[in-house]
Amino acid sequence: MTSEHPLTYHEADGRSLPDQVRRYDELSHRDSMATARAALQARGEWTADRERLIGPAKYPPLELAERLELIALGEHIALYYRHPSQIDRAVRAGATWDLIAAATGTTAGAARAAYREWAEGQHAYAGMNDAEYAAALEQAGEPDAAVLPATAADDSRRLDAIRALLARFDWEHDDRQLALEVIERIAEGGQA
Repeated sequence: MTSEHPLTYHEADGRSLPDQVRRYDELSHRDSMATARAALQARGEWTADRERLIGPAKYPPLELAERLELIALGEHIALYYRHPSQIDRAVRAGATWDLIAAATGTTAGAARAAYREWAEGQHAYAGMNDAEYAAALEQAGEPDAAVLPATAADDSRRLDAIRALLARFDWEHDDRQLALEVIERIAEGGQA
C-alpha cells in the first residue's frame, strides 16, 4: 500500500486470515524494534552492537500508511476472533453467562446484552428464523437494568474520563494492565 491509499478495514477483508496475521506480525514486530531503538537512543544506551541487531536498515520505522494498515489488520483480525457467533456456539453448548463473561473479559449482563443485540441483527438481516430468534432471546434472558442504554451525557462523561486518563498515561513506563482495568471501570459507569 502507498501513503496515498493506505489499506482500509474493508480491503483487509480481501486477504486470507493467515496473510492478515502474517502481515500484522511483520508490521508489529518492526514497529516494536524501531520503538525499542528509539528508547535506547533517547536513554543514551545505543551501541554499535545494537545498530547491527536492530538498526534502521533492518527495522525501519513504520510509515503512516503502514501504521494505518496495522490498525486495519488488527481490527479485522480481532473481529474475526471475537465474532459473536462464537458466543452463540458457547451458549448452545451449555456455557453459563458467568463463564462467557469470564472468557470475554466483561460482565455476564454485558455479555447477555451483546448477545441479544447480535441475535436481533441476525433475525433482522441475516436469516435467523423466528424460532431461532426466540430461542436466542430465551437463552439471553431479560436485559439487566445495569446494562440498559446509557444517556448521551453518561457516555460523554465516561469518554471524557477515558480521554483524560489516556492523555496522562506514559506508554513507556506506566502499568498498561492497570490502565485497562481503570478504563473498564470507567466504561462500566464506575470512577477512575
